[in-house]
Amino acid sequence: MESISREKLTADFGEAFLTLQHTYNICMQLLLGKYGLYPGQPQVLFALSKLGAPTQNELAAHLGIGKASAGVSIRRLETGGFVKRVRDKKDTRCIRLSLTKKGEDYARWCSIDYDMFFTTMLESFSAEERGEALACIKAMEGSLDALRSRLES
Repeated sequence: MESISREKLTADFGEAFLTLQHTYNICMQLLLGKYGLYPGQPQVLFALSKLGAPTQNELAAHLGIGKASAGVSIRRLETGGFVKRVRDKKDTRCIRLSLTKKGEDYARWCSIDYDMFFTTMLESFSAEERGEALACIKAMEGSLDALRSRLES
């Protein structure tokens, strides 16, 4: 196999990654557009479905996002009729979030579409290659988490 310089490999990888990210974003926008959702909102619906009735702070912590970002998503989803705020019966100072019937339906439909999306994305991979790809993605995530920690300190 031809030896490729580190600079060329880095440039090729960067270009391929940006192209993949661009195509992923376009497909995700087309997929979510039929639901009137924006990227990131299905994850909120999935989290609310999983957590039950969390507070905004609990939801933000679960998603690994800031409270303000969670608030923006919640307001948009509430306006769209996907989410409602419910006062906690045990502690009336506490406001909990829950899915409406529409939110439950859309979370289920998005989950089905996500399964289709990722199955399609990996359909040309063998089972072994899928495992290797996942390991590579997790390794890249670990490297970027380490970089983020260095940059934030």
